[in-house]
Amino acid sequence: MPVTVLTLLLAALLLVFSARRYLFVFSALLPAPDATAKFLPRISVLVSARNEQRHLPGLLAAFDRLDYPAEKLHFVLVDDGSGDATGRLLTEWAASRPDATVLRSDRPEGKARALNRALAAAPPSELIAVYDADVHPDPASLRQLAAAFADPAVGAVAGYRRPVNWHAGFVAAYAALESWVHQQVTQAAKERLGMNPTTLGAHCLYRRSALDQIGGFPPGSFSEDVEVSLALAARGWKTRFLRSVPADSFVAASFHRFWNQRARWTRGLYGSGRRARGLEGWLVAAGYLDRIVFLLSCAAVASGWLSPLWLLIYLSAPLGAVLAGLYNARPGWRAALCSMAALGPMFLVDVAATCMSTARALLGRRTEWRTG
Repeated sequence: MPVTVLTLLLAALLLVFSARRYLFVFSALLPAPDATAKFLPRISVLVSARNEQRHLPGLLAAFDRLDYPAEKLHFVLVDDGSGDATGRLLTEWAASRPDATVLRSDRPEGKARALNRALAAAPPSELIAVYDADVHPDPASLRQLAAAFADPAVGAVAGYRRPVNWHAGFVAAYAALESWVHQQVTQAAKERLGMNPTTLGAHCLYRRSALDQIGGFPPGSFSEDVEVSLALAARGWKTRFLRSVPADSFVAASFHRFWNQRARWTRGLYGSGRRARGLEGWLVAAGYLDRIVFLLSCAAVASGWLSPLWLLIYLSAPLGAVLAGLYNARPGWRAALCSMAALGPMFLVDVAATCMSTARALLGRRTEWRTG
C-alpha cells in the first residue's frame, strides 16, 4: 500500500509540473503587449554591492548613459562590507554627482537589509529601481519600465536580464540556458496570462507606496525579490515582466559560484512559502522541488514501481521549454549549441545542488550569503 500511494503521488506531481510547463510554453510563444504610456515619475535607484569591483565600472557607466530626466533620478549606493575596491569605486563615482548617496557597512548585512537602508536614505520618489553590480541596463530601460506604472494597480515591473557571458565555459552556458528558459518562457507566460510574474532581484522597479505597505524588503531573505513579489500579489498589486526591456547580465561562470547560488536560491524559495497564496504561489515557493521529484521518479522506475512513460511525459515538457526559450531569446546558433551541450551534465549538478540545499534546509543548517 505505501508503494502504491508513493507512485500515485509521484505520478500526480509529475503531471502537475508537466501541465504547468506545457501551459507556459504555449503561452510564452504568444506576443505580449509592452507598456507604451509616457510616465516619467521620480525614481530612486538602489544598489547593494559587496566585493563587486569587477562589475561595478560597467554598471556605473550604464547609469551614466541612462536616457531619463536627470532631475528625476537619485542613486543610493551601498557598500555592503566589501573587502575590495567596491567602496572606493562607488565613492569616486558619486563624488561629482549631487544626485548620488553612498552608504557603507563595516560588516556584510545581506542584500535585503542593505536595500532597506538605501530605501530609508532615498529622497521622496514614486518608484524604486533595484540593480546589482553585474546587471547593466540599456539606456532606455528606465523609461520603458516606468511606463508600466501608468496603471495604478501595478506594484512592480521587471525587465529582461540578457545573459552576455554564456561563452565563459560549461557552467555559464548552462546558467544562461536556465536564464533564457526562466525569463523567456516562465516569466513571459505569466505576463501573458496575468499571473503576476516575480521580479528578478535586479533590473526591476517597485512602486514605493506598495513597498511601504508590505514593510520593505524582508531582512535575512535569500530570495527577497520572490518574497516581495508574492507579498505584493497577496495585497492585490499587479506585477509585470517586460521581456522587450533588456539589461546585460552576467550569469554564474564557475562551479563554485553556481553551487553557492543554487544553494541560496533553493533556501530562499522555500522560505518564500510564508508569503505564498494560491496554487501558483505555492508552486513558486516549491522552487526546484521538481528536480527532487524527478530523482525519486527515476528511482521508482528503476524499482519497477512506476512506468517509464511518466518520465517521458515529464522530460518532454522541459525540452519544449528549452526550445521555446531559445526561440524567444534568439541568442544565436553558437550560444544555443553550447548551452544544449552543457544541459545534460550540468543538469545532474543542478539536481545534486538542489538535493544538498534541501537536506540542509530540513536539518536547519545555516546557508551563508556569498558572492564568489
